Amino acid sequence: MKINEQNHLLIEEGEEFRIRFDGSNNTNPNVQLPQRTLVIHAPTSASVMGAVSLLKGKPPKNSFLPRSTHLVVGREDSDGREIVQMLPFQLGANHASGFNNRSIAIDLVYPGELVEKGLQFQLKSNFQETEYILASGLGTSRYGYWPLYPKGQLDALLVIARALREKYDILDAVAYDEILTAVHPGPAFPIIHFREKLLGVTDRSILLQETSRSVLLFSQPGSAHPVLSASRLPKGTPVAVINERFGWYLISVIADVDGDPWLTGWVEKNAVQVKTDFTAVVPAGEHRLETSDGRRFQEIIPHQNGFDPRKTNPEPKFIIMHFTTGTRMESTINHFKDPLSGVSTHLLIGRDGRAVQFLPFDRIAHHSGFSWWEQDSNLNKNSIGIELDNAGLLIRRDKRWQRHKMVIPDNEVKQAVHWKQFIPNDPARFPGWQKFTKAQLDVARKIVRALVQRYPSIVEILGHDDVNLRNRYDPGPLFPMERFREELFGRKLPQIEEYFINHSTDIYSNFQGRLPNTKPRAFERLLPAKSLVKVLKQDGDFTLVTVIKSPEAEAKGTGWIQSVSLDSSHTHSSKAGRKMNGPVVHTARTLFPQVFFKRGENSPTPKLSEQPFETGTRVRIQEFRGEWTLVVLLDRFGGRGGLEGWVPTEFISRKAA
Repeated sequence: MKINEQNHLLIEEGEEFRIRFDGSNNTNPNVQLPQRTLVIHAPTSASVMGAVSLLKGKPPKNSFLPRSTHLVVGREDSDGREIVQMLPFQLGANHASGFNNRSIAIDLVYPGELVEKGLQFQLKSNFQETEYILASGLGTSRYGYWPLYPKGQLDALLVIARALREKYDILDAVAYDEILTAVHPGPAFPIIHFREKLLGVTDRSILLQETSRSVLLFSQPGSAHPVLSASRLPKGTPVAVINERFGWYLISVIADVDGDPWLTGWVEKNAVQVKTDFTAVVPAGEHRLETSDGRRFQEIIPHQNGFDPRKTNPEPKFIIMHFTTGTRMESTINHFKDPLSGVSTHLLIGRDGRAVQFLPFDRIAHHSGFSWWEQDSNLNKNSIGIELDNAGLLIRRDKRWQRHKMVIPDNEVKQAVHWKQFIPNDPARFPGWQKFTKAQLDVARKIVRALVQRYPSIVEILGHDDVNLRNRYDPGPLFPMERFREELFGRKLPQIEEYFINHSTDIYSNFQGRLPNTKPRAFERLLPAKSLVKVLKQDGDFTLVTVIKSPEAEAKGTGWIQSVSLDSSHTHSSKAGRKMNGPVVHTARTLFPQVFFKRGENSPTPKLSEQPFETGTRVRIQEFRGEWTLVVLLDRFGGRGGLEGWVPTEFISRKAA
């Protein structure tokens, strides 16, 4: 196969492909860059004819641009030999926002996720059990049944891609769901192996895992399910982990096994060894993590709502460590792909030592929220975020430790008190936290060392709990922050500058960095739990409500309560909750008793204490802002640590050297 002077795909002598040109008018008007990326799609389709007809039809009403592609590669008879070209390769296609002027698009005919009821070509009952796998895609944590791509179709795709690479400057090959929030080409498409077979070992070759013993591949977790291939994978076979579930891994085999280069299936976790014996580096001029032998870590682009697409910072100042509060890596990946989450990070490190990079280190990821450290604020703009796959703070229910209804085994749990929390007198009442694994911490240490070596601008490693004092507990009391900091900077404690309060004063709580409202007045009674209220408006951390009905008749009126105290999922449709002849009013119930502040123009700012803080109280500075200064108490108060609030600037003095 080759490309002619008209930028059309041609068959060479001896090849059995069937190629025809069926032109599309939907071209991208932008000038195509010389360096291109292959983007692989597999939108739901039953046949080549159906896919082409859909692409030539009128676009949906909500579509900004009519979609187009360069090639459609068939699936019929599992041979992939029918190919339709719709655009010459020198023209751009409308297929992937951000890539349209530097890519070549290839659509694979594919049924998509299988269903029990629906169109014939998508019915699970029409497939043999060895023709599909149970899997979860990058855009969802839900598991479904996904057809395996036929060997003939993948072989044809590789032949086409190699011909394109001979003609054009092809730098990369990506699956559409890797770069944008999408369901295709889905978890059954072997993008990692395809990329490596096409490009060889380049800076897009990821660090692989390998089998620790000879194994068979199953269609689902559990040896009672069908075996997908009669061939056993030999010990030491390179593989890439796609999903994890119930002590099993879904793997893509990155090797030819008995003539089949595209094997995918489930194996027990203990049959896979994650390589952690690498040296991590961030090369000069680059902002991506590599190993010393030139392999990268898996890269998945988060949704654009989770990072700043316009700004960069090539000189980060902080490394900020997080835990995910999840129970598997895929749930975190899906969260960062979700347009509604609005968050992302730079790196995710799994419990087995696997790592995923979401953004180059000079990009600004939304990972630290409202954050401060030593007069730096909004630390997203000058920090690198690293997430560790860890369930975090657990609850004890039915004599078992749990998170998100998932049971965490006792041998993975340690009871400890976070430095912000009250310390119970009985150690048996200490909160439970999921432990980090040795492999996970070893990989994290290698990575943070590489970051500090690459970026001399980094001056501190911090926890999310250090920089977002009101809302966060990650990475928690089990993360060895002092050991990490000592290895990086030769000291166990962070560098801070100490101040003190020079005049007895109130300290006002910090809500999202807002200057305090010092004139709120509270009702004499708390608003009890299970009070039904009408929601008037939300302003940051507070919500203005009118009491409709309360367990205590004296609790009434209109005022402000903290938003977290409301169960907003509850709505009321009785007469008490309706406007006359109008729609249902937004109502909610209180989950626990709350101080109820009287109505005013702005939401209230409660004091940290009923009594003023004394002269000499030790603090450090978060931010000077005119007449007010945001401070953190350096000593525990009321049994808690890390209290933060606003003080009149005139009442703050620097501690003498």
